[in-house]
Amino acid sequence: MDVETSVRLPSPAKLVAFTALVLTACATGNLSAPTRSWATTGAPSPAPLTRQLGERVSYGQGYRQDEEGVIVVHLRGTDLQMREQMNALLQNEIAAFNSIIQRNRAIQNLGCTNFAAFGSASADGRLWHGRNFDFYGLGAMDRYRVVFIVEPEGGLPFAAISWPGWGGPEMVHTAMNAAGISLGYNWSNSNQESIATADRLWRLLRRVIENARTLEEALALLEQGPRISAANLLIADGKVPDAVVVEMTSRKMTVRRATAGVIYATNHFIAAAMQEPIQDPNSTARYARLGDLLRAQRGKIDLEQAVSFLRDHFDARTQRDDLSGDVIAWNINLQSEVFSPNDLTFWVATGLAPAVYGEYVGFSLKDELAGHQAKTALRSIAPDPVAQSPRYAALQTFQAGYRAYLEGDYVQAARALEQAVAAEPTNGKYRFTLASVYMNQQEYAQAIGGFQQALASDMNEVYQATAYFRLGTIYQGLGDQAKMRAAFQKVLELNIGEPTLEEPARRALDAGP
Repeated sequence: MDVETSVRLPSPAKLVAFTALVLTACATGNLSAPTRSWATTGAPSPAPLTRQLGERVSYGQGYRQDEEGVIVVHLRGTDLQMREQMNALLQNEIAAFNSIIQRNRAIQNLGCTNFAAFGSASADGRLWHGRNFDFYGLGAMDRYRVVFIVEPEGGLPFAAISWPGWGGPEMVHTAMNAAGISLGYNWSNSNQESIATADRLWRLLRRVIENARTLEEALALLEQGPRISAANLLIADGKVPDAVVVEMTSRKMTVRRATAGVIYATNHFIAAAMQEPIQDPNSTARYARLGDLLRAQRGKIDLEQAVSFLRDHFDARTQRDDLSGDVIAWNINLQSEVFSPNDLTFWVATGLAPAVYGEYVGFSLKDELAGHQAKTALRSIAPDPVAQSPRYAALQTFQAGYRAYLEGDYVQAARALEQAVAAEPTNGKYRFTLASVYMNQQEYAQAIGGFQQALASDMNEVYQATAYFRLGTIYQGLGDQAKMRAAFQKVLELNIGEPTLEEPARRALDAGP
């Protein structure tokens, strides 16, 4: 859902604990100093380098050698050995990442988009798996993404895109293995599941990616579980080629099959056996738009087309182009990748959120495992031209204010958000976020005006219900019973199926004047 609420998210303290669970090993231990070398891996080649490679820093069996400005870390051995390697090779990034993520507010901005196209839908017969990861961690998860090349003891080697400390070799949500299996995780709305348990689900996905050589093996591992937390998981096999979406909760699991070489998922269940009465207009808008794009380009889908889908900013709900709307290229996009598991190549977006508009750098898992990074000649996909537009500049001003808001710096947040609103006065999301900042600063008159102006703009139902709820809360605190009741009644009329808004509103109304 594309709005700050407390929907099944842990409190800030619990979210910090969730982060600390993964980062504990990163903050302790007496690590030996990594060794450094400027030599590239593999046999020397007289040919000029085709890639910009950073300094090689080794620790144990692992090493770090950034490529084209992207952090790339190779981990080898047991889980304990790989954790030690990660801690040593990314110690500065882990400290910075941990500092930023602990300051972020725990909010309900959760998304993700996955699609696969192959066979008759592909321009060249290859399987193309596109994936956007959307979450609230602006300033950390978009700044410190890492490409991990993992060679686990007794398991299949794989590439995983994650963050320093948080995840790494132990938890997988975006990955491709040496057997040509790729996977992308989407959190999914469910009345019975919490995002706070996603880390344990990611451990199951790690087991899948380091053991499964076929879709059937992957599905069998998921069936065994434990499937803690709800998810839509896209799994693709470049060898067949084929791809499926697994819709699952801790209690049940359904597999959706591709139609005419196409399958896709956002953040709500599609299978009849899995559907729950939760409205998520952002997810449904992205799903509808993705389906339109895949159908329109059937038979023409290649790398460039796959990237264009991930960068799409047409809002199917409002039927207009909108960089900040309910779009596939969501403003909280932290990671974006395209996998081609046929030949074990993949491309990683390098920009700050929304990452999709930055350059996509190509990698070869075969070359990484063979130590031939310098010979990798995969071309990059240039940044999107929209990044040079005035409306993108306005979006980045909003992003700066939003990051400050997430970190609790309301003075800086208000300053940037006021500039964003001035640049786009009719943007409901910008006005809503600014009003939320005013509310946290206890500037209630400005907050009331801001929420009212936001409601006069075009926002989805979740934003509307949240704006009315916050108005009701302000009026309740001010003792204005008539306005409080009118606002809370609007929350119930919108009926978005969100108990954290509707239950307090209902209690306030039932209490009477």
